[in-house]
Amino acid sequence: MVAVVFPVLLLLTAVLTQLAGNGVLRRNRVAGIRVRSTLRSDSGWVAGHRAAAPWVWAGFVVSAAAGVSALLLDGAIALVFAVIVVAALGATVAVSLYVASRAARTADESALATS
Repeated sequence: MVAVVFPVLLLLTAVLTQLAGNGVLRRNRVAGIRVRSTLRSDSGWVAGHRAAAPWVWAGFVVSAAAGVSALLLDGAIALVFAVIVVAALGATVAVSLYVASRAARTADESALATS
């Protein structure tokens, strides 16, 4: 179950992150990376998502590959790949939040400096 559900969640997250980074998904309180720095401004929202998108896509690829491996293999090795899926999800969330927050703060500081 984990081998399928988590990669699907990461795929959905990657698509939403990409859409927000491209400016298609506007700043909101429902979908996207919703931390204080990304919600502060439209430029921070886009910059944060743009910075996080490659990390989310990488997490999806790792979790999908590990998920397929977990489904195809048996026994303890399948469990190892299932653990990799969970670790990929956790690492993706942590790194994406950090990168998005930092990029959003930088975008906001740049906007203030040019004003």
